Amino acid sequence: MDCRTAESLVNAYINRTLPLDQLEEFINHVRSCSSCYEELETYYIVHFAIQHLEDENKENNVTLDMYKMLKQDLHNRELYVHRKKIQKVLRLLLLVFFLLVVMGLLIFTAVQLGHIKILV
Repeated sequence: MDCRTAESLVNAYINRTLPLDQLEEFINHVRSCSSCYEELETYYIVHFAIQHLEDENKENNVTLDMYKMLKQDLHNRELYVHRKKIQKVLRLLLLVFFLLVVMGLLIFTAVQLGHIKILV
């Protein structure tokens, strides 16, 4: 991913609307590009500072460490991407297992009915 693309995805990242494949690329790019990380950091801080100001009217007196929040958010989303990859692999393995069981049952049934003869 190049910087221009990463910068265009900052708002989507903050609003949690990035598709999984773009999210992974975005995080990898931002982790390796200090310029894009700073861009994300700026937008992130502004977004959550405004949100905090709006929440302050509701008497929510929480001190926020925006830098720490961003680092934690990036970490959480990396874990999310990792979990989704694992889920995808597990679903594929489950499908393969299911197909093998079905094939085994079909072969077993065919042997029992005499449609297939096993030579010993």
